[in-house]
Amino acid sequence: MLHFYDRAGFARALTLDLEPNLHRLLAERIGALSEDLVDYTEYLVVHRGDTEADIIRHIGLSPLIEPMDSIRFGEPGFRQHWDWLAKHDGWFELIFTFGSTFAYVLFIENDGRTRTEILEMCRHHA
Repeated sequence: MLHFYDRAGFARALTLDLEPNLHRLLAERIGALSEDLVDYTEYLVVHRGDTEADIIRHIGLSPLIEPMDSIRFGEPGFRQHWDWLAKHDGWFELIFTFGSTFAYVLFIENDGRTRTEILEMCRHHA
């Protein structure tokens, strides 16, 4: 799992030897940040093998659990609680926003073979 949360981390992210589609997505998203938002955006790269507990440890919440009602993906009444979810070539991009400025952006690896709960959720809702 990779977690980028400040200007130095964003600059470092763009120098890493990353999968080309991920590198392109990060470069586009980081490049699009306005000066006002650069200090209020965090990127989390979720690779195959990373767990829900890893995500929670980094950002304090799980995409699989609706925070108001604590309903888990797959249970009756589960509602999408993120702001945006898109499928890209090899990656899902999931965004949580808080207020008018802060955002977590998760890039979740989608190799097409792996079957995890978070990938099933992304495949269902994207």
